[in-house]
Amino acid sequence: MLQIALGLLAVSLGLSIWLWFQLYHLRNLQPASSHPLETSTSSPFMAVTMALDAGLIVVDAQRNINFLNLQAQELLGVQGETVQGHGLILLLRDHQADALVQDVLSDGEPREMTIQAGLSGRTLRLRATFIPHGPVPSFGAALIFVRDITQMSMLERARRDLVANVSHELRTPLASLKLLVETLQSEPPPEVAQRMLGQVAQEIDTVTQLADELHELSQIESGRVALQLSRGELTQVIAKALTRIQTLAARKGLEVVAHTEGQTFLPVLMDADRIGQVLINLLYNAVKFTSNAGKIGVGACEITLNEAHEPVPLGFTAAHSLLLELVEGKVVKPSFPFDHPSGQWMLVSVQDTGIGIPDQELPRIFERFYKVDRSRTRNTGGTGLGLAIAKHLVEGHGGRLWADSKEGAGSTFYFTLPIA
Repeated sequence: MLQIALGLLAVSLGLSIWLWFQLYHLRNLQPASSHPLETSTSSPFMAVTMALDAGLIVVDAQRNINFLNLQAQELLGVQGETVQGHGLILLLRDHQADALVQDVLSDGEPREMTIQAGLSGRTLRLRATFIPHGPVPSFGAALIFVRDITQMSMLERARRDLVANVSHELRTPLASLKLLVETLQSEPPPEVAQRMLGQVAQEIDTVTQLADELHELSQIESGRVALQLSRGELTQVIAKALTRIQTLAARKGLEVVAHTEGQTFLPVLMDADRIGQVLINLLYNAVKFTSNAGKIGVGACEITLNEAHEPVPLGFTAAHSLLLELVEGKVVKPSFPFDHPSGQWMLVSVQDTGIGIPDQELPRIFERFYKVDRSRTRNTGGTGLGLAIAKHLVEGHGGRLWADSKEGAGSTFYFTLPIA
């Protein structure tokens, strides 16, 4: 903070001296509107402005731009020569910001505000300060500092969303717990009390799951979870995950098919426990959103992905086909994310015949706490953190996790792992 304060003080002193000389010429030679402010790239003033990590704009009493440094040009997406001598409104394209600077020039009080830069799309913080020179007010100028707070605004928005989502997720189980406890305090019949105690246990499990997943997600995002990568057989991980989900699927009469049975794959580089967690999460969602007597399938194939994101099968046998068979007998050729790295990968798919995901919802399903509206109304449960955790774990392996879906026609989730 001390360095910043000293830097700002040096800038203010430098600007004061510079403006004093300019205004001296203005008083004795020409009106301010016809005398351009002279700057030299070798001057101490220019050296100071170049060293700043913020944009700097100087306007005269008529709010015409006399100077802006390179940082301001970059933040506002303009070139200095195109706006020099023009009104501030041309640069900022914000009437409120222009009015704020006018108020600063009128009463000399510094002011701040936040604007959205129209050309660059950034969130900018402006601070305007009055610089008086001599007894004539019209010789005053305004110094405007511009800082990019886009990242800070995004983090603040994420923090607010997190608090709102956590409170929303806690409200329902806590309200249920309060109601159940109040009922138990009225000493209901033993069989009713026993049933309510079971409901209390379920609500406590819900809150515990939320707390555990929040903790795990924070650990993963902060980089404090170290993946234990080693060469491993993916078929074993898939078989283990299917065994764990089988009981839940059987309760709904769902048919679960492993298209990897009897196939031999190249070993992949993975943390087997974490990839098992990803598969369990995807399979659990497939079971949750698939109607009774539906079908779920898990497939895998080895591919080489070129720079154009065009997958090429490794080998020429049926086991290496890129056409992944869906559970209803159809085949699909997956489209890969634009940022997927090239190289040799194992492509894994989890398909279902469930309710599907609307197109407008699909880009957001991997956000923390995000739930498709119908999932709330159908009371299917879940914290909305599972897919966010799975995405971080897969990307920690260097792969990608994405989904294709059509509303009412099921969903297919894909993820990739590097071949060892």
